[in-house]
Amino acid sequence: MGRHKKHEEHVNHERWLISYADFITLLFAFFVVMFSTSQVNQNRLQAFSESFAGAMGESIIARGSSGLLPAAASTPPTSATVQAPVEVPVAFSLEGLSVTLRAALARDPTMASVQLVRRRSDFVLRMSDRVFFESGASAVKEGAAIILATLARTLGGFPIDLRVEGHTDRNPIRTSRYRSNWELSTARATSVLEVLAAGGFPPDRLSASGYAEFHPVADNDTDDGRQQNRRVDLVVSLHSDPNRAPDDGGVEEDPVTAIRAAMGDAGAPAMDAGAPATDAGAAAHPTPSH
Repeated sequence: MGRHKKHEEHVNHERWLISYADFITLLFAFFVVMFSTSQVNQNRLQAFSESFAGAMGESIIARGSSGLLPAAASTPPTSATVQAPVEVPVAFSLEGLSVTLRAALARDPTMASVQLVRRRSDFVLRMSDRVFFESGASAVKEGAAIILATLARTLGGFPIDLRVEGHTDRNPIRTSRYRSNWELSTARATSVLEVLAAGGFPPDRLSASGYAEFHPVADNDTDDGRQQNRRVDLVVSLHSDPNRAPDDGGVEEDPVTAIRAAMGDAGAPAMDAGAPATDAGAAAHPTPSH
């Protein structure tokens, strides 16, 4: 009997397709599950979870609850429990006061001779001596007294101090009443202080000083410079009571409304806080010294 010839088995080079097909099937099933999970009906799922938990005798987090305790009945807050909006007062600041005061001075023609100048941590209301005094005298003119009374009423209600500074030019003076510019500048500052106190500004927040010719703001070699140096400065600064401990940061009233009301223009808009601190007064004209 003859032998049967055994055929060689060929190697199947495409067996990887079986593993690849299995992988694709599993990957497809994974994405189908992910898609169906993302589209689940939350209400039905929650109902099923509660039913299943009830059948198993387990307790789960109730709907509407954010913790492990049962959810309380959701009731809208009553009017008594709703807090009224808290009205935050505007803190007082010299910057706000100076901006508002500059706007008020610009609107009032009687205050045209008053200049407002920013100086470090305070600001200065500057007035020429030709508006306030006769040459070589310290008595305040009647028109100037009206301006000072208006300023006293306007500023008296704010927590500020006023320091009245008298200044002269470099020309020497020697009269029967004043032996030097020191005496003249101090007497003028004191006269202005008395008018402010009589106008309603608290006297305990007033002070006066005379600087003679030693604090010039312009060149004393020209007539115009000497005119600018003959002046009275009201230096406005935050009030500090030496007999009282510092407070705990209380706030004061908004200066905008009060100043507009004092100036008689409650409806006018305030000037831009970013405006440059330029003088609001009229241009000075040369007059006789002192």
